[in-house]
Amino acid sequence: MRTLQVLTLLLSIWSRSYGQDGSDIRYFKVSAVDTTLIGQYVQFDFFRRSFGAQSIDTVIINIDNRPIRFVERRNDNGYNNWFFEQYLQSVDTTNGQTTRISKFRLDYISLKSFQVTMYVDFYDTNHNFIADKSRQVRYWFDKKDVAEVLVKSKQL
Repeated sequence: MRTLQVLTLLLSIWSRSYGQDGSDIRYFKVSAVDTTLIGQYVQFDFFRRSFGAQSIDTVIINIDNRPIRFVERRNDNGYNNWFFEQYLQSVDTTNGQTTRISKFRLDYISLKSFQVTMYVDFYDTNHNFIADKSRQVRYWFDKKDVAEVLVKSKQL
């Protein structure tokens, strides 16, 4: 009887200390991305894999015929990572505004590139979202510049 009580106590302590991580992201190698993902929202991990918020990269994207340098923002501690917390943010401001690409919609896949619609947002100097400036921009990325493709999981 005493053994059963000790075992119950230990199982009770263990069950309360066990935690499950959370994520609504599926990770795809570039070679595994196929037409089943067309139309879905994605994020790109550029150049080097940035899992666990390591190896954060910058990428230059032309918007309005002007090159803008973006840094990957990955809120990812290796256990909890959510699709809406991943984005690209401009390194420099333009007219006091920061540019953010909140997500991409995958429109087409060729042998060498991903064609997307970028969701571009702007923020003022106080980090307030400027809704009337947001827009969608068509763009493409060379597959060789992409380390991994992040897709919002449908399970959650």
